[in-house]
Amino acid sequence: MAETSLGKFSAAERLNSMAVDLIGVTLTTDAETIADNELVARAIEIPNAVAVNGGSAIIQSIVVKNRDDSVESPALQFIIADVATQLGTDEGEALNVADANTGGLLGSFTVSNYDTLYPSNNEMATKTNIGLVVKAASDSKSLYVHVVNRSGGDYTPSATTDLQCRIGIVKD
Repeated sequence: MAETSLGKFSAAERLNSMAVDLIGVTLTTDAETIADNELVARAIEIPNAVAVNGGSAIIQSIVVKNRDDSVESPALQFIIADVATQLGTDEGEALNVADANTGGLLGSFTVSNYDTLYPSNNEMATKTNIGLVVKAASDSKSLYVHVVNRSGGDYTPSATTDLQCRIGIVKD
């Protein structure tokens, strides 16, 4: 392997120094009917997503747990941002992204492959190999996630904390 210098480290040394983390986040929402293309959660902080202020990371995987016994299995789009700018007025309202707010958006991905965990009827979906490179704002180690219902139908959580996720991140 060719040795490429990345600062004071070789490429191999730099790769081996990256930390892997699994960050749990509750996707707080409203207990109401949320139609297709409406916000499920807004500007939820992913704390310590990067190692240093303004640092970068790679979102590698996500596990979404729906602890609601309704077995609705909503397809959810996760929009990652570097600031907590709101992309709509409230959960259960339409996604509304002003042109000025697109600068902080880092990327998105959709999760939809739920398995029911019997006998509880809880559900779990996993997305791997995301590979989304992200960078926090210069004064922060946090990222923010907005979640949009992309299921083609209504989703009605019975409690505000039913959706939870664990995000696998490789930190720079």
